[in-house]
Amino acid sequence: MPSAPSPPPDSSDDFELVELPPDPPDVPVRPPAAKATAAPTPEKPAGPQADSRPRPPAGRVAPPRPAVEEIWSRAAEWRQTLLVLAAWAFAMFGLLVFAATAELFEMTVLVLFLGFVGGIVLSYPILITLERPVRITPEQAARDYFGALSHRFPHYRRMWLLLSTRGHTSKHFASFEEFRAYWAGLLNRLRESYAGRFTALVFRVTEFQGEKSAGRSEMDARFKLKVLVSEREDEKPVLAVALQRSFVRGPDEMWYLDDGTLPEHAMPQGAKKGAHSEN
Repeated sequence: MPSAPSPPPDSSDDFELVELPPDPPDVPVRPPAAKATAAPTPEKPAGPQADSRPRPPAGRVAPPRPAVEEIWSRAAEWRQTLLVLAAWAFAMFGLLVFAATAELFEMTVLVLFLGFVGGIVLSYPILITLERPVRITPEQAARDYFGALSHRFPHYRRMWLLLSTRGHTSKHFASFEEFRAYWAGLLNRLRESYAGRFTALVFRVTEFQGEKSAGRSEMDARFKLKVLVSEREDEKPVLAVALQRSFVRGPDEMWYLDDGTLPEHAMPQGAKKGAHSEN
């Protein structure tokens, strides 16, 4: 008889038990967060209740301009005249050398004469300003400023240099060229109404009233300005106007005017008709 099949061998010894890691803790599932909405910005009250908190400047703030940017000096006053004289002397010297080399004696004498006369004419702005404008008081500053007009050919450059930074800008001018045109037009209209075309008008400052200027850097004053055709004391003035002007002390310790114009109503009727373009 065939023998009974033997039972299968026990295989429990052939496997090893593996320890599994513990299960992670349950994490609660959160619902998706709702989309945040921006809260409406409250409107700022207007008027005195407006927000007064300091704000940063939008750009770089320019430093304040000095009261007097360009002080008076001989070099500043005579610079243009000296350049013209140098050019004239150079031209005359060239002609003189040419005439002398060519043995043109008559032309040489003529060049010498023209050079001498022309040099005197071109030196006119220097000859009328040889006196130094010492402006220790505001009254002296006013007298020197308007005194520069008391010539057949006024010295506008000196007037410009006796103005402060504020005086260099007005509704009539913003540069020296415009300043010169303003005063030249005003003088021409005064002359056409009361004097000859090349007559020198006389400007006088009288009845000056102001506080003491010692120890001050700026001040106000009142005075009267008279414009005469000649130096005669008994002559009726062409123009007489009361002015109120402010003055500032410059770095050179001299006084400068803050306003170098005349009021529109000061123009006499005869000149006002032709001066509408200046006002």
